[in-house]
Amino acid sequence: MFRQPILLAAAGISVVLSAPSAFSQNAIATADGESAGTRIEITELSRSSGGTVTMKFRLVNDSGENASPYELMGNYYHVGAVHLIDASGKKKYLVITDSGGTCVCSNNLTTKLEPGKSINLWARFPAPPAEVKEVSVIFPHFIPTDAPISE
Repeated sequence: MFRQPILLAAAGISVVLSAPSAFSQNAIATADGESAGTRIEITELSRSSGGTVTMKFRLVNDSGENASPYELMGNYYHVGAVHLIDASGKKKYLVITDSGGTCVCSNNLTTKLEPGKSINLWARFPAPPAEVKEVSVIFPHFIPTDAPISE
């Protein structure tokens, strides 16, 4: 997608417009990274079957250099360190694991993320009670953010 500013000149007036970032579309919440130019965009946090919540998100690298999803996710090859906080219920929700202890989430974060690129990721959590409509989402090395839960 075109990401350079557009310069319009009419009747001697100049206006600079920026085309919207393809990465920003559909984000319901954003968390800036500790590393400049990195961010997480949560695109979906919805109740799923079996009393679970599925979160879909993008790791975006707008820095000028390669980023390591492995390092940005807390030195894990998966996103299992992400968790949800229900502040009103004072409860922390960890990523679900299977019977072998493997997270039910994106795995194999071994590639480098080039500048201007993003990677789609996901994780599944136990669902908070139905009356909980928003949670804080905590990602390693990113500022916590609040996100609404859709039905």
